[in-house]
Amino acid sequence: MFDLVLIVFFVVMAARIAQSVRRESAIYREFNLPQSLGYLVFLFPLGPVLSLTITLRLGWLVAVVLVLACYLPSFLVARRHLSIFECAGTDRVKGAERAASQAYGTAIVGFIYASLLLAFMLAASAQGWTSA
Repeated sequence: MFDLVLIVFFVVMAARIAQSVRRESAIYREFNLPQSLGYLVFLFPLGPVLSLTITLRLGWLVAVVLVLACYLPSFLVARRHLSIFECAGTDRVKGAERAASQAYGTAIVGFIYASLLLAFMLAASAQGWTSA
């Protein structure tokens, strides 16, 4: 159930961030930044989907690594964009900075999800509820 709520959350956030990046495309072009953040955020909903499907087939450790791989690219790109927009110091970049900030925060939520998944799977494995 929690995974389904997260899928909906990540889909909504990915759509909002992609729309914001597209709307601020002039700022991205001005600073010579790729608009790849608008596409990378669509990996966010894939995290909970992978945890639901891959855990049973390949094991929980592979699932956790793949879930982390869904959030790491957006996290790195958003952090780079944030540092560039913060150095700009003008109000023109506020929309692009807000989009990068949302992507950064959503990636952190994904990391928290992956760490909770890891903690749960470790606890279940220690109790003998799952096979390693």
